Amino acid sequence: MSQPTQPAASALAFDLRETDLFAFCRKGGNVAGEVPVRDLPRILAETAADAPASAADEAFAYTLIGFVREEAAEPGAAVSQRLFVDVTVNGRVWLNCQRCLGVYPEPIATKMRFEVAVSEEAAEEAPMDDDELDVIVGSKKFSALELIEDEVLLALPSAPKHEVCPTVHESLVTGADGEVEPEAPPAEEKRPSPFAALAGLKTKH
Repeated sequence: MSQPTQPAASALAFDLRETDLFAFCRKGGNVAGEVPVRDLPRILAETAADAPASAADEAFAYTLIGFVREEAAEPGAAVSQRLFVDVTVNGRVWLNCQRCLGVYPEPIATKMRFEVAVSEEAAEEAPMDDDELDVIVGSKKFSALELIEDEVLLALPSAPKHEVCPTVHESLVTGADGEVEPEAPPAEEKRPSPFAALAGLKTKH
């Protein structure tokens, strides 16, 4: 099985599958690497069955940058530390266009800042007044791999489409409002998706 590339972060040991996220942030960790699509079972499950055979070997490029902010609730009060991690992910997922039914690569480019809470209770109490900031619960055995996969899933379109379809599928008809709408597909036996099968194997291990 291929392995994600995991460069060290300023001499700080870093494992995508299990790392001390608190220490990573406090020490200003900074890592960059690539994660093969085949190591992300939930992304494999979303991949079009007719995607190129090489789709599972493509990779998402990622960066994670941890840092600390020291803040006092009021002048003279004790200073508290807030931990943050910036996550960027770039790559693509092969999807089925809902307009022409063809397969196409959907580009993924996401960037998010997370505040790292010490517990579920602390996460629920964190202020949520910044749309560019989310809160996650950290741990000493945190899976950054799952966080990267979450970010890719959240970036997927709810209705995937080409920007400009190369052809119009014959099963499409024009609706009353002039928009092209798909007819209900005829019942037929679909061939098993190799990506769904691979995703199933991943979830068993």
